[in-house]
Amino acid sequence: MNLKSFISNDKSGCDLCGSEASEFVLTSPRLDGPLLCCAHCGLFFVAIAAEEPVQAQEINESEQAADEMKRLTSRARELALVEPHVEESEKKWRELTATERLTDLQKITSVTSGRLLEIGSSTGEFLLAASSSFQATGVEADEASYAVARSRGLDCFNGALFDAQFPAASFDIITLYHVIEHVPSPNRLLKEIHRILHPQGWLIIETPNIETIWYRWLGARWRQFIPDHKFFFSPHTIHRYCQDNEFEIQRLNSVGKAMSWRLFISRLGRYHQPTSRFLARCSNRLGLSDRTLQLNLGDVMRIYSRRR
Repeated sequence: MNLKSFISNDKSGCDLCGSEASEFVLTSPRLDGPLLCCAHCGLFFVAIAAEEPVQAQEINESEQAADEMKRLTSRARELALVEPHVEESEKKWRELTATERLTDLQKITSVTSGRLLEIGSSTGEFLLAASSSFQATGVEADEASYAVARSRGLDCFNGALFDAQFPAASFDIITLYHVIEHVPSPNRLLKEIHRILHPQGWLIIETPNIETIWYRWLGARWRQFIPDHKFFFSPHTIHRYCQDNEFEIQRLNSVGKAMSWRLFISRLGRYHQPTSRFLARCSNRLGLSDRTLQLNLGDVMRIYSRRR
């Protein structure tokens, strides 16, 4: 099937506005299909299995999430996007990021107690940090990550959010740190979050921002183009998602993260492996690999919104 046929047969419609009019943007070996842009609202999304859309009621959320996690791991290895030994050494910096997120959350929301839910809680660094102030619960689809979180004594549900079936108005704060770009339907996810979040409760979303010089400059090589990223938001489209689902944005910031020089150099390998290997050798000899780098490229945004 040629690309024009692939696009014209997409009858599922834009997840944000429902329009079936989309424009081809680019292809990248790092994405799971061609990147399209809705001609009506400007939402960027990856066209996946467009000719046979799956109805929402047919989706087994847990099985789909588990399958996606396995496929993502395999694809990342094939594309040499991650070096496992480097990723495994980042525990200290993941904890620094968790602390920064909690501090920022408490400062902006002025909420320091109550019930908090983290969707996509991974191995539990943020849950552990939040548990010092909140009654914190996590949802994690990956069984291995869930097992690590549970081994740390954390309250965590293994599966997808819809499988958890939380009662209405269960939480005061819900966080989505680099999750919303992965899900089959952000619209459907936000509707469920609205149901389980207390009125005037806070929703915090962190996600790549495609309205950035890095995307315009690098195109298909932009660092946020990786397997399993299905949607790419701008401040305009994320604002509309929130508005359509009865959330009012209170603040939208550009944010970075703490990482080791080792990880930073490893990620440079996505663009040029020889340079990355040379810098890694130099960093090791100079004892710089375990130094902390605070990196903010301006292509990640954190959104604070309140449920109406």
